[in-house]
Amino acid sequence: MDKLEAVQRILRFSPRILEWCEQEHHVFFDDFDPHNVENYEDGYGELADSIINEGIIENIIEEEDID
Repeated sequence: MDKLEAVQRILRFSPRILEWCEQEHHVFFDDFDPHNVENYEDGYGELADSIINEGIIENIIEEEDID
């Protein structure tokens, strides 16, 4: 799965991570798109990586699942 799909899956299946993303970063599910999850300067690249790492810790996805 690509990075956007991984982020969306994690946010869909982890209320804790979704709430953290919305409350701490004021970024919502629909704010992510294919371009800003890869953008580390002006986008959400670092946040997307953090979401993915948390999703791996919660066993929502496996690291090998990401392209």
